[in-house]
Amino acid sequence: MTTKMKKYQQLNRTLFLAGLLFLGASCSGILDEKPDKALIVPTTISELWALLDNNLQVMNAEPSQLDASSDDVVILDSRLSALDEDSRRIYTWSREPINSAMNTDWSRPYDQVFFSNVVLGELEQFGNSEKSTPEWRNLKGSAHFYRAYAFFSLARSFCLGYDPQTASNELGIVLRVDSDIAVSLPRATLKETFEQIIQDLDTAEPLLPETASVNTRPSKAAVWAMLSRVYLYMGNFEKSLEAADRALNLYDTLLDYNLINPSPARPFVGNLDEVIFYSELLLRTYYFFSAGSAISPELYAKYEEDDLRRSLFFFPRAGLMAFRGQYAYLANAFGGLAVDELWLNKAECEVRMGQTQRAANSLNTLLAKRFKTGTFIPVTELNSEALLEKVLEERRKELVLRGMRWGDIKRLNVLGGNISLSRIINGEEIRLPEGDLRFALPIPQDEIDRSGIRQNPR
Repeated sequence: MTTKMKKYQQLNRTLFLAGLLFLGASCSGILDEKPDKALIVPTTISELWALLDNNLQVMNAEPSQLDASSDDVVILDSRLSALDEDSRRIYTWSREPINSAMNTDWSRPYDQVFFSNVVLGELEQFGNSEKSTPEWRNLKGSAHFYRAYAFFSLARSFCLGYDPQTASNELGIVLRVDSDIAVSLPRATLKETFEQIIQDLDTAEPLLPETASVNTRPSKAAVWAMLSRVYLYMGNFEKSLEAADRALNLYDTLLDYNLINPSPARPFVGNLDEVIFYSELLLRTYYFFSAGSAISPELYAKYEEDDLRRSLFFFPRAGLMAFRGQYAYLANAFGGLAVDELWLNKAECEVRMGQTQRAANSLNTLLAKRFKTGTFIPVTELNSEALLEKVLEERRKELVLRGMRWGDIKRLNVLGGNISLSRIINGEEIRLPEGDLRFALPIPQDEIDRSGIRQNPR
């Protein structure tokens, strides 16, 4: 048999394995149905990599209903009436159960957890000599990273904001840390959930290369960027700042938006040099591509005339502004880790820690690349309250439709942000007050019925 034929057979085997496990893990009941791994067992490093490199189907995707629930998106009454009942309930923060529209947002991260656990379990079957190789270490670190990323995606969607004073008593997620999903598990506490996320990231960091060969794979830079995101969400500004600095020491490429061609329908396709770790939001056409949905006019009004994001991120559609500025390979919205987020994390942490000059410098580093050449006026405001307001406004403007705003509202409200949301539906106002339990999105009712785990109170 020729070498080419052997490689072809191995590729077929790994793709079949990835597809088999995906179909098994994604069928109804991700928490209580176990795929039959006896049908085909991964036995080599390359086969295990095939599971984690299955980025288009499974691994590099994350929940997208967060944006549909946030104040960055507007859906007109005419479009809303055409949506299915579940989608209308999500957009209007209904107290009624969501039957299936949240299924993928819930199940896809658990697919990622399952794949990661399979890899971690199989890696322990290798001999000591293989365990010392860079490939084995990279694979193990990647599995821990993917599991942490998935757990955080779930926690940011389906749990309340992280308050260290109450996290021990709040509902977290179901923490599956091995591939045996036959055992029923309850939801952990929110504190336990975040302890597991940090533990996985801490385990991954020494095992991974500084940067990855492709941005769909994890790296040390991705670990530190993720730790910065997680610690910021938890309100631990000192550790978030440290992690942001360590990530930027490894990778700090910022796009100059003056060099981005605004003519294509999606200007950033092929311009992803800022991306540290690539992940897409699961597609939701009713708020992303469809007429009758748009960016909030209140948000769009915040962009100054010489701000290049105004033209690169948005385009007019039916009298409103639609979004096109995703850092994506094709169409789906980007939700991964990028250098611009790190500078915003850094600026926020610095101003909260009283380092206002450093915070202004960090913010200016980003904004200098976002305005037309010769028009940017550096931020000189050193009053901590005013500077924090500016940093948070720029954060919202920069990270629009990346799945960030919903989590930011929750964490800022823990800090006293007092952010309430409202929508006008058929002439009537619907409100989501600060502190409302509905900031934890509902777990799909199908999952509650199958597994018996506790639903979020509404």
